[in-house]
Amino acid sequence: MRLTGVSPAVAGSAFGSAPTSVSTALPHPKPAAAGTLRIGQMNLWNFFDDVDDPKTGDDDNVLTTEQYAIKVQKIANAIVALGMPDVISLNEIEGVHVVEALLKSDTLKGAGYKYVVGGANDERGLHVGMLYKDAKLAVVKTEEPNPKMSFPDGGKGQIDPKLLYARAPLVVDFQLRGADQAKEGTNLLTIAVNHFKSKLGGSAPEQRRVMQGEYLGTWLDERLAANPNATQVVMGDLNSSYGEGGYEKLANRADGSARLYDTPLRLSDADRYTYIYRKEKDMLDHMLVSAGRQDAIKSVKILHVNSATSGRDGQWDLKKLQGYSDHDSLITDFNIAKLLGAAK
Repeated sequence: MRLTGVSPAVAGSAFGSAPTSVSTALPHPKPAAAGTLRIGQMNLWNFFDDVDDPKTGDDDNVLTTEQYAIKVQKIANAIVALGMPDVISLNEIEGVHVVEALLKSDTLKGAGYKYVVGGANDERGLHVGMLYKDAKLAVVKTEEPNPKMSFPDGGKGQIDPKLLYARAPLVVDFQLRGADQAKEGTNLLTIAVNHFKSKLGGSAPEQRRVMQGEYLGTWLDERLAANPNATQVVMGDLNSSYGEGGYEKLANRADGSARLYDTPLRLSDADRYTYIYRKEKDMLDHMLVSAGRQDAIKSVKILHVNSATSGRDGQWDLKKLQGYSDHDSLITDFNIAKLLGAAK
């Protein structure tokens, strides 16, 4: 089931109260230049509300009303700090209602965002979703591939343990609107938001991530064969870094050819991380673009404010940007003409 901001609101009091409006002044960075599409990736670290939902396992993550208000505002502040991307992938959200609360905040209510939220097979009730600027992009189609398979960890933590993903890839086809479309062309932009299996649990989850990456890559190849001029952007928390199976099976085909290129590869080794565990830096969050579109990349930035322990210590302090997640967020600016031009 997909829930979108195009449809009438489905959130209600059963999902929790609307957060109190709180704000803090933030400088507004430069907007994306003309002819540029800015895409962001955000892991929102258990973005739950202040009500215990008996249908999910959110018990340990229910916030107080004050914490919920702070969480909403800090995420809104982070979106501003990322330069108000045209598209933002969202990981670890409880559902439509928390996204709507975010967009109703004083900071974002006039920003022109709409949303798509995927269905959940996660017992904790976590979803993936996407924000997009409706004035710039139009949704053409949405899909959520999630086949039934046999896998080593047996589907622990899932509503349906036979499905490959607890959080199915949310795949959205976009076209540019209006003048941008007339100028840059009508080729599709396909964006897939992902949250692969967690690293917790030893070798079985790693085998599961390998299967998830391989399946999604093959599925995307089949789609591309039917529409070779489309551009694919695949992003999210893959819980997998360079050289690891989940990432490698997604980025590369079985014959060794590159399917996708990770935009943070344009950064230095020292800058290329989104998570720190036991003082070890790791690159768990990615933004991969069709391998033939690398020349569309204008700039890449990772906002290193959350991954350090000191960043997480600021979780409930509205005077600090850090603490809205335990992962760092990233943005990539693309040249639209090169991103959506004829396939090479």
